[in-house]
Amino acid sequence: MKAIRSMVKKIPLKDLEAFIDIIANAYPGFGIVSPDDKKKMKQRMVKLSLDPTINHYGVYRDRTLIGGMRTYDFMMNLFSVRTLVGGVGLVAVDLLRKKERACKEMISFFINLYRKKGSVLVALYPFRPDFYRKMGFGYGTKLNLYKVWPGDLPRGGSKKHVRFLNEKDRDALRRCAYRFFLSHHGMLEMKRHELDYFFKSSEAKTVVYKEGKKILGYLLFVIKRVDDANFLRNNIVIRELVYENEVVLSELLTFLHTQLDQIHQILYPTQEEFFHFLPRDPRDGSDNIIPLIGHQVNTQGIGIMYRVIDAKGMFRLLRDHKFGNHNYRLNIVLHDSFTGRGEESLVVEFKDGLPRLVARVAGDVRIHLDIADFSSLMVGSVDYRSLHKYGLSQISDRGFIEIVTDTFRAVEKPICHNTF
Repeated sequence: MKAIRSMVKKIPLKDLEAFIDIIANAYPGFGIVSPDDKKKMKQRMVKLSLDPTINHYGVYRDRTLIGGMRTYDFMMNLFSVRTLVGGVGLVAVDLLRKKERACKEMISFFINLYRKKGSVLVALYPFRPDFYRKMGFGYGTKLNLYKVWPGDLPRGGSKKHVRFLNEKDRDALRRCAYRFFLSHHGMLEMKRHELDYFFKSSEAKTVVYKEGKKILGYLLFVIKRVDDANFLRNNIVIRELVYENEVVLSELLTFLHTQLDQIHQILYPTQEEFFHFLPRDPRDGSDNIIPLIGHQVNTQGIGIMYRVIDAKGMFRLLRDHKFGNHNYRLNIVLHDSFTGRGEESLVVEFKDGLPRLVARVAGDVRIHLDIADFSSLMVGSVDYRSLHKYGLSQISDRGFIEIVTDTFRAVEKPICHNTF
């Protein structure tokens, strides 16, 4: 029997239509049905491909495309260190070729691709979190959906700096987004096509807080009908809310408050976990009571997932980041069944919290972790105490549990406004 040849490579222009057919079948919710839909999708993919940081790769079996994905070179703020992080999206497999390990082949290629590029971390949004956790991706910060009435948001004393965005604001908006990126752990630097969305989307609206020529915050939103029966009942769905200080936030919230005569609810998907302290009534309108006697204020979901692809490189990259203030040597044993690397052991010496890799030296304490949970621990989306409590990590000396927890405790969990 002839062996099947399989390879992953960049998808040439001539195969884009085949890839779009695969995407249309794999994600019927995208609504890629008519020839015009497919034409628009192809135009968008060609345009994105002009960006050298965005590529489309496909898995070929005997020269036939059976699946594909889109990769992104992102610059991430990782604990105030600007670093390359690989992103992957639009992972799709031909319906007739499911369960033939095409997805595994693509994700393996993706991980190796970014190892070669010198990245220590990759990220994705999962179509199934459990599927990608088996591949070593750990959960990021949970996404919260809040639904509040405009009148329950605080009305400040002014909204005099709030303006609608116009084309002349492009550079000021980009600079505002970049400052926000630099000041928030986990953020990905905005790409050109993401900036274009603010100005070219037919449905999105943006108001900005502007002082002189400087933008200090913005609110990107769309207006959606509550139901088809009543065109007068609409919700505001926030796509992105950025503010550099509490004064900026106050004016943007005042803008939202003053929409109460025409807007039913404000829908705000965010990784801010304490937003429920802000509205007068934080309940989401469902009137659900969660046992025991808890009023539902939001729903939550797993969003972005991260995978450390170079553990030693991660500590080298963060050599100036303070992991607490402790002085000790930590032996980390990592289990990675997906890549075939098996078990990896490293010893990190912390001096007043600053990390340094050491060789041929025993640790004062040893912990065992799956690469997925280690990835979540390293980016600060989970604490070590919880991993140990749930039996997801073993430690050689229980007396070190709080020390290890302090070591990896993040002041702020990673946030991400980009979708990909």
